[in-house]
Amino acid sequence: MTSLFGNEIVLADILLKDNDILVFGDISLRVIHTLGHTKGSCCFICESEKVMFSGDTLFKNGIGRYDLYGGDYHTLMESLHKLKFLKENYTVYPGHGGMSTLNNEIATNPYFR
Repeated sequence: MTSLFGNEIVLADILLKDNDILVFGDISLRVIHTLGHTKGSCCFICESEKVMFSGDTLFKNGIGRYDLYGGDYHTLMESLHKLKFLKENYTVYPGHGGMSTLNNEIATNPYFR
């Protein structure tokens, strides 16, 4: 099967649910659905290391685009609201740009206001 752009469409082996735990050897990642950038956007949290991989949901002092297919500004704002109430100050590794911390983003990122 191919897409409109000639690329092969690959079907998922599993569908991730909010709060699923993915295990890679000694590392466990918790899935947090953070929709808005795209329909399937997720952040991944490693509790043992206190880190969050935020992909294109959250950047240092910014957020990912929401104007492309599947994106939605209001849904992305709901996802940020969800992240705002996490109890830990995770180190945030975004999909682009420099790292930050969740507390710093809550305090300084204009999209958390």
